[in-house]
Amino acid sequence: MLGRQYNDWAEFIGPFARDALEQAMHALPRRHRASLRRRIVRYDALFRDKTVNDPTIDPSLPWWSRRM
Repeated sequence: MLGRQYNDWAEFIGPFARDALEQAMHALPRRHRASLRRRIVRYDALFRDKTVNDPTIDPSLPWWSRRM
């Protein structure tokens, strides 16, 4: 069985959830957007740590959609 640190669904829900968070940030008033962005930065770091860049994916997509 995979250890807890590797046993998550990052590859399946990461890009979809991050798309929704990005949309939410753009919909929020500026003062609330900064607060959400500070929280998302931590999760982005975790996602980057558990994934690698896929150079074969279209570079015009957001960075989180180009991870595997």
